[in-house]
Amino acid sequence: MQQQDRDLSAEEIRFLEEYPIIKEELEANIRKLHALADHADAAHRMQIKTNMVTNSIAVTSGAMNFLGLALAPVTAGGSLMLSAASKVLGTAATTTSIFTNVVEHLQNQDIQAQVSSLVSTHSHDVREAAVCAMTVGKMAYDYRSKIKDVKRTIHALQIARERPRLVTAAKRLMTTGQVSARRSRQVQRAFKGTTLLMTRSARLMGSVMAGLSLHSDLTTLLKNWKQLKEGASSTLAEELRAQAWELETKLTELSQLYESLRHKVRPASPSREAGAGWEALRGAPGTKVDGQGLKGAACG
Repeated sequence: MQQQDRDLSAEEIRFLEEYPIIKEELEANIRKLHALADHADAAHRMQIKTNMVTNSIAVTSGAMNFLGLALAPVTAGGSLMLSAASKVLGTAATTTSIFTNVVEHLQNQDIQAQVSSLVSTHSHDVREAAVCAMTVGKMAYDYRSKIKDVKRTIHALQIARERPRLVTAAKRLMTTGQVSARRSRQVQRAFKGTTLLMTRSARLMGSVMAGLSLHSDLTTLLKNWKQLKEGASSTLAEELRAQAWELETKLTELSQLYESLRHKVRPASPSREAGAGWEALRGAPGTKVDGQGLKGAACG
């Protein structure tokens, strides 16, 4: 080994001495990245399953809403009951969706924080946080609006049960418009914002919109089912595995350099290969070189 030491530069000798530590820390980082990628995929699959439940609720809500509109001219009580049930289910679906989005965003933030020394994701964090905030804000606004609709519809259903004559007047107002001004004000006050006060054209438009919404929810449900069946992988998990592959490539290059130097005895000049190896090492994510030697940056 003394002959080998004389034939190697000081930098090459230091590399041979520190390589076992470098190798151990790079392997630890690679294992950590793969574990976090698996965790991100598991969280993503759980979100898809939750979305399927949410979309199933939304489909049921849409079907009830469609039936409520269709039955409005026939049975006021049945229409109001279906409308109320539809809005309750729709509110539940919105609440679940808000919760799922927030949980996934927090989980992704936690994973990205653990690999912040290996993956440059800060700009993505800002964009994703902004998108998440806007999405949650919109959903929260929709949630408050739906809660008001639910309360209004339930109140109208209670009035319809207590005052059947007012329901009859509402039907007459909706079909012929021939009611007294006083009765019209009572009906407007009691059933405002419900299917009982919708004109035929408004019900038709509402039915079309309900049908489109139902079709969209069914499409999303089928898409989520297909993703789950095919073993969908999250974007974050793919990025982490790509980063792990880069570290594995760097580790392979360093291992080859290490083996080359171990068997090197009489070089004609300082090894350019060693210099290239050091440059590769300096650029390898998860390791850093200072003036005192080389240190591996552990991944959390």
